[in-house]
Amino acid sequence: MISKPIEHQFEFWTHLGNVGGYIHQYDGYTSLLPLTGEWPSKIYNLQNANIAQLKTNILECDLPNSIALDAEDKLNLNLEKQGFTKKSVVEGMSLKVKSNMTFKESSNITEVVDQIGIQCFANIASEAFGYNIDSASIIGLLKNDRTQLYLRKYKDQFVSCGILFLDIKGDSGLHMIGVNKKHRGLGLGKEMTQHLLFNALKNQSENIHLVASKFGAPIYKNYGFLNKGYLNSYTL
Repeated sequence: MISKPIEHQFEFWTHLGNVGGYIHQYDGYTSLLPLTGEWPSKIYNLQNANIAQLKTNILECDLPNSIALDAEDKLNLNLEKQGFTKKSVVEGMSLKVKSNMTFKESSNITEVVDQIGIQCFANIASEAFGYNIDSASIIGLLKNDRTQLYLRKYKDQFVSCGILFLDIKGDSGLHMIGVNKKHRGLGLGKEMTQHLLFNALKNQSENIHLVASKFGAPIYKNYGFLNKGYLNSYTL
């Protein structure tokens, strides 16, 4: 059974695709393929998919060359047998909300409310994560009641970003927390995390989810997040 943080991550991607108009549902899997930019081009929600046919469609450039799959799913073996290579592994983490929890809201962080902010967010995220994110792929999140996008300004320049997403179960998720390369090591990522957690508590969520790299996971463990599984990423 898929873990809650990874299920939440899949729902976030589905929400992105729905509001952006680039989600495609096939027999056995879901695909996101925005018209421009590299992100969030991916295949996920694999359910008894024909892996051989999936491989053919990717090689013919009909589908994105990126598959996300819960590490406990039996289809991992099928992907490897068909020649897919594991590109990365991220950790699914959850925090059980308690009544005595407190997090710090930052007056330096502002919510994105217009297209200029969306473009700024896309620029920061692209540099922070190392792949091209077109503003058109996230413009649908603007003024959406399930998502809030945030930017942090440092010396009159926006340098960090983050997203808070509320899923259909009422759980909150932290997404795309990033800082541009020139301003790392200043605690701006931690400040954004605290700000998102503060607003997650306002959602009255029972759980807060995220996925983290091996470098980010120890930071989130300090906030009380616990490992609930892993998400593998495959390419040909």
